[in-house]
Amino acid sequence: MVNGSLFSSSDRRSGRIEATKPLEYLCWDIKYVWIHGERRNYYLLCVLDVFTRKILDWIFQPSIRQMDLINLLRRVNRDHELKGVVLRNDNGSQFIAHRVRNFLRGSEVKQEFTHVATPEENAYIEAFHSILEREVIERNEFASYYEAKQTLQRFITHYNINRLHRSIGFVTPQQKWEATYQENAVYNTTILEEMSN
Repeated sequence: MVNGSLFSSSDRRSGRIEATKPLEYLCWDIKYVWIHGERRNYYLLCVLDVFTRKILDWIFQPSIRQMDLINLLRRVNRDHELKGVVLRNDNGSQFIAHRVRNFLRGSEVKQEFTHVATPEENAYIEAFHSILEREVIERNEFASYYEAKQTLQRFITHYNINRLHRSIGFVTPQQKWEATYQENAVYNTTILEEMSN
């Protein structure tokens, strides 16, 4: 049912996202993280801004249910107005849930679904997961959930604030985020000054 009949063609988008500003396109996905000391996986869900590559928010839990997605989006919406944003995800059961889709619709967020078995259509969050896998998960055998969560917190902070990205001009996601808002503030001030003259 998920392979096409559940979603109309207008709900789908193929290919790479080309964002021109922050909060135009977001993507999110779930990553499994093995906790060696507990001999089980926990689940990491991150929301990434495509234009800046900034992780806007995340959760790390023993399981991720529909309400966890909604609560995460509520936090993101509280901090960043999401009205008009396009949010891309795969066809995981949490993402296609009616409750999640209704919440997004009510928040005026357009949800896009990748095609089945095409992670390249959600390339930005998949790239982040690849970096996380290489730089954190493969280098650690976590003894506990708490150790993993603290490590993830440090890494995501480092990723946003210190890690340079070639694809956004060799700046950090936070620098790209702040530069965009500074440019907009200067532009808006210039327009207001011109209008008052």
